[in-house]
Parts: sequence; structure tokens; C-alpha cells
Amino acid sequence: MNQPASRRRSPAGLTRLALSRVRKGVAYDDIAQTVYDNGGLDSRYITMTVMSAAIAVLGLMLNSPAVVIGAMLVSPMMGPIVALGFSVALLDLNEMQRAVKAIAVGVGVALLVAVILTAVSPLKEPTSEILARTRPNFFDLLIAVFSGLAGAYGVIRQRGDTVIGVAIATALMPPIATVGFGLGTGDLRIAGGAFYLFLTNLVAIALAATLTAGLFGFRPKLATAGGRWRGAAVVGVLILMSIPLGFSLRNIAQESRVTAETRVAVEEIFSGDESRITQLESRAQDGVVTVSALVSTREIVPTAQSQLETWLEAALHIPVQVSLDQIVVADPEASARALQASQSAPDPATQMRNRLIEAVPFETEAVLYDGTQRTAIIQPQRNSGLDLRGTVALERGLAGRFSDVSIRVIPPLQRLEPVDLGDPASRGLAIWALARWRAEPVISLCTPEPAPPPAEGEEPGPDAGQSFMADLAAAGVRAEVSEAGQCQRGDANLARIALAE
Repeated sequence: MNQPASRRRSPAGLTRLALSRVRKGVAYDDIAQTVYDNGGLDSRYITMTVMSAAIAVLGLMLNSPAVVIGAMLVSPMMGPIVALGFSVALLDLNEMQRAVKAIAVGVGVALLVAVILTAVSPLKEPTSEILARTRPNFFDLLIAVFSGLAGAYGVIRQRGDTVIGVAIATALMPPIATVGFGLGTGDLRIAGGAFYLFLTNLVAIALAATLTAGLFGFRPKLATAGGRWRGAAVVGVLILMSIPLGFSLRNIAQESRVTAETRVAVEEIFSGDESRITQLESRAQDGVVTVSALVSTREIVPTAQSQLETWLEAALHIPVQVSLDQIVVADPEASARALQASQSAPDPATQMRNRLIEAVPFETEAVLYDGTQRTAIIQPQRNSGLDLRGTVALERGLAGRFSDVSIRVIPPLQRLEPVDLGDPASRGLAIWALARWRAEPVISLCTPEPAPPPAEGEEPGPDAGQSFMADLAAAGVRAEVSEAGQCQRGDANLARIALAE
């Protein structure tokens, strides 16, 4: 039996009915005016931006998620972004310019604050909170889109707009502060990656707000056509943005697989040696995977690096570059057994290890103590916030406190800055780090200063580069001088160091 004509509705009719119910009760003029009032540039906006940026960059340098969240709570970025989205939906050029100006000034002020605080801060090493915001991916785009949708909906329905503003700010202020940190430390890789994340989130949130405003019936006053084309254009822009982010997500997934395969391979290569991975990093880019690992073991396996590279290439079917460093320790699993022993009847070695753990004010990857040799090896975690100078200070402080124990603090693997061959402190720091890592570096000597003129009847002494190489050899570091060289224009009396592959 056929339904009455009044009850039959076409898909287009059902869509119009649904939209009419969604748009019911929306006070268009009042909402638009409220959005524009909250999206302007004023003294409150500048003040809260300064405070939010300062809190964000300090939280990032301290590697404190709680402090970063505090920056999100006071960020005023919601107003101008939602105003930009609404102005696009309404084709209001004056309000669009006003919102863009507010966003640009806010970003500039936040960057200036972040750069200044980074420049005066002694904490220059990138933390995990910073590095997490340097590689945007497709999931970041989705987060920004849903934040924009939720933000615009909350404004239109006037429900929880403060909480929604916090949700939007989470996607913006930390990346801006990360850009400032990268600029302040001269690390353009960090600055570029974080800026891409910021730009992605800014555009996605604004366009999502535009889509939401259009869905609720916000239209230009002098035009009623073109709504579908505007919506299609917004979706098209989001799709174009998702393409590079999708590739980034694929690289991250590939890195996860590399990490899992590396753990399996290391366990097989070092089988029977009671070895363990203490640090592992993987990077996938342009079809090439780079793996850097640090293994604590009882005995060095000379062919471990080549074996690991062969294993990974066979498993992944792509080129893999492996850097595998090995540290010989008395017992790689001592930490676990010492913890079990401490729960029953601690022996003197366990007591000493517990004292060392209490004396280290940072998170550690391992604290190993050999009671027979009275030696200790301490490995701070990568996110501990310690740079090389801080690690040296930690080792010296522990050595002074435990004078009867030979203590070695192993810093996290990291890129070494160029060494000033005329600065004993710079030379000593590099030699110390390379010795602790048991690295076999490749050294590029860049225009080393010649030795002082010899006295009459004496042989000429070594130049600054030769003296540096002799100091490395005396510290037990097997280094190779690069023939091709990594020197850059303007380098004078410098040594550039790269770990051998």
C-alpha cells in the first residue's frame, strides 16, 4: 500500500528537514556579533598570549606535560580562530582581516616570548615534549578538525565555550612555543616541523569552524548561492593537507615496525650474553630507515652492527642504516636482580646501588654497580633534560660524594656541536662524551691553528687539530679523520664530529 503523498519525502527533502531542526533557535546576528567581539585584538588578548607562551615554552623545556597543559588553559587563541572561520562562511572581509591580524600579532608575540626565554635559559636540549611536536601526521589533522567542529558548535549553541576554547588551544600554543625553541637554539629542523604542525592545525581548525557555521545556516547577507562550492572548497583544502600528513603517519608506523624488529634482532644477535637495549631510536624518511641503538652487554659482538643491518633489510625490504654502540657492563640485568634482592636481605652491593639511585635527581635508564670492582655505570633517560655539561656535572658530583667508587655517567646519544679547538672546555667535553659512548667518530678538522713557532733547535709541535686527535687517542677513542670533510664556509679552528656508521 502506497503512503500518502504528504508522508513521502525525497532525500533532498529529508536533508532540508534535518537542517531546519538543527538550525532551530539559532540567533544568527547575535552569535556572529559575539564571535567577532571575542576575536579582536586588545590588551587582554596580548597579555594572555604572553603568559600562555611563557608557560608553554618553560613547560616544554622542563619536559612537564602538566605545565604545558597550564599554558593551554590560559591561551586566548580560540576567539580569533573561530572569528576567522565565521568570517569566511559569511564572506565578511572586514572581520576576516581583523581576525587574521589578531592571529598574526598573537603568533608574533608568542614567538618573541619563546625565543627570548629559550635564549636566556640554560636548558637547550630538546625534550620529548618538544620532539613530539616536530612531526605532524594525519592524526594531528583529525584532532584539529574535530577541535574546530566542537569549538564552533559550542559557540553557536553557547555551551561550554570556555572548555572548547581550551581544546582548541591544545593544538596551537605548544607548537608555537616549540617553533620559538627551535629558533632560539638555532635548530631549524625543530622549528620547521613545529611550524608545519601549527600551520596545519590553524588552517584545519578555521576551516572546520567554517563548515560548522555553514551547516547551521550562516550565509553572506548579499548572496545565497555558492554554499555548496564553499563547502567543497574547504573539504578539498583539507584533503590536500592530509596527503603529506598521511605520508608522515606512514613513516611513523614504519618506525614502530623497525623498533619491534630491532628488538627481536638484538635479542637474537646477543643471545646468551644477557644483553639488553638501553636506548633505541629509529627514523624513516625518503624511503630510507636509520636506526641508532645502544646495547649493554657482557661481551662485545664485533659483527653486531652488520648483522643487525642485514636482518632489518631482509625483514623490511628497504635500505637501512644502522648505528649500533655497545657498552660492556658487568651485568646488564643487575638492576632487576638488585631490586628483588633489596626486598629480602640487601647485601652491601645492593645497598650501595640503592644509595646511588637515591643520589641521582633525574630519571635513569639503568644504575649498574659492580661491588667487586667498585665501579658504577649510570644512564640517565633521554627525557631527563640533562645536556652534556649537566651530565658531566652530575658525574663529578657523584664522584665527590662516593669517592671510593669509580662512577661513569653515560649521556644519551646526541649530536655533538662543533668543537672549538682553541677552547679546552669544548675539547674536553667532546672527548669525555665520545669516551663514554665508546664511539668511533669521524673527525673533520676545519682550518686548525698552527702550533706556536718552535724555539731554536726544537722540532715544530703539532697544530690544534693534531693535538686534539692525540687527546682523543689518549682517552681511548678510536677516531678517523675525514678526507672529504664536513667543514663549512667560515669554519676556523673547529672540529666537526660525526659518529661512524
